[in-house]
This record gives sequence, C-alpha cells and structure tokens, in this order.
Amino acid sequence: MIFNSVLTIDGILPSKLGLGVFRNTQRPILSSTVDNTVTIPGMHGAYDFGATMGPKQFELECAFIEKNHMELQRRASALAVFLLDGDGRPRTMDIVFSNSPDRKYSVRYVGSLNIDRISGLGTFKLPFTAFDPFAYSKQDTTELLTWDTDHTWQDDFAWGDIYEFGFQGSETVQINNFGTLNVEPLIIVTGSFSYLSLTIGGVDFKYNTAFNGTLEINYKRKTVKSGTQNVLQNTNAKFGKLPPGTSDLIVNGTNLNISVDVIFNAKYAA
Repeated sequence: MIFNSVLTIDGILPSKLGLGVFRNTQRPILSSTVDNTVTIPGMHGAYDFGATMGPKQFELECAFIEKNHMELQRRASALAVFLLDGDGRPRTMDIVFSNSPDRKYSVRYVGSLNIDRISGLGTFKLPFTAFDPFAYSKQDTTELLTWDTDHTWQDDFAWGDIYEFGFQGSETVQINNFGTLNVEPLIIVTGSFSYLSLTIGGVDFKYNTAFNGTLEINYKRKTVKSGTQNVLQNTNAKFGKLPPGTSDLIVNGTNLNISVDVIFNAKYAA
C-alpha cells in the first residue's frame, strides 16, 4: 500500500495522525463553474455573462490500520478533534499534496464522515472543500529563498528575483509573478514622499498627500492603512493586478525616499 498522495494536512504528516491516504484520492483538475446566464422566452440559447469558479471538493481515500478495535477508536476520536475547533466547528486548514509540494489549498471538512470497521482496520472517505478553489504557493515573496523552502531550481521563479526595492526618484522595476494567475499583492511603503504613484498591471494607484511613515496598500482588500488608521481617502482608490510572468512596477512621485516591499503568494489554477 502507498500512503503518500497527501504530504501534509495543517502542516502535519498524515502518518502522525495514524492515517494512510491512498493514491486513488479524488483531486479534480478544476472546480465546477458558476455560470451567469439569462434565458429569454422565445429565444434560442441564452445570453452568456461569463462564469466564476465554484468551491473545489476533495475526497481523500483514507485508512487507519491499528492492532484492535480500541486503538482504532482512539485514532478516530483523535481525528475528530483534529478536524474541529474548540467550539466544535469545522476549522480551516492547509492541505499540501505530494505531487505539488510547493503549493497549498485552504480547506475545511464538509459533509459526513462514516467509517467501515473490521477489528483494527478502519477505511473511510474524508471530504474537504476549498471555498477558494485555487492553489497558492506555500512561501510568500518574503520567504522564497530561505534554506528550508520547498521550491527547487525547476520552479517558475528565478533565484535572483527581487521583491524589495529602494527609490529616491522615479523608476521602473520588474516583478516576477511566478504563478499562473493574476495576483493582488500587499505593498508596504516605508519612508517619505510628497506625492506617490504606483503602476501595476497598467493601473495607476496614487497617494495624493505628503506622507512620512509606513503605508500598507492591500490590493486584494482594496485598503490603505497607516498603522491602524484608514487613509484610503488620500488615494484615487485604483488597484491593479500583477499578471503571470515578469511585468513592470512603475514608481513615480516627488521627494521620494522610500522602500517598497511587494508581498504575495503565487496563485495557481490547480
């Protein structure tokens, strides 16, 4: 028997849970689509307004192999505790598959969990759902080149890639989004300026007043903060996306004396 279809669940090896996860585990290429269409009486077909991706469902083929039925029950009880939080609600955790050790899905237990028991053997299907159906790199851009990284020389990012820059004037630098989908980064700007413009994916983000300190510009949440203070009103509230591959980050402004950190986890279709 081979128990290596899943590398870790919530950072824990399945073997630490006494769990075998077989190769016939169901891992879909893509989740089901959520189609936005409108049908009109008397008209053939439908108007297609595009689609989004629904949650992605995983079904892990699992087994406990123990000495007797009491040890089996102990393992089953420990798994139940592992899947729930302190209030007894299914908790969200990361799952990493063995054939993609550099990326993770965020999942939680969804459905029902029955077990077939024969003495110390228990077999069952463990259902997980990723409500965000996409995979993300385990390391973000602040962690890529640590010695314990799971990335290898064959991965899509280059070992010379830089995501932290200093600017004392207008300049264009290159950012490598090494995933396969657009990402919306967190950008940390530290220092001072009278006016600042950041262009990502052809979209100009502008900060229109003088500033000295640290700005957190969250492109995904569409927020701009200085510490705990919301300073979105000082901007034009336009946020771009980093496309896959290498693209430009264009920095313009006046009286620039800043460092810029571009932070993201690469995003993958599967």
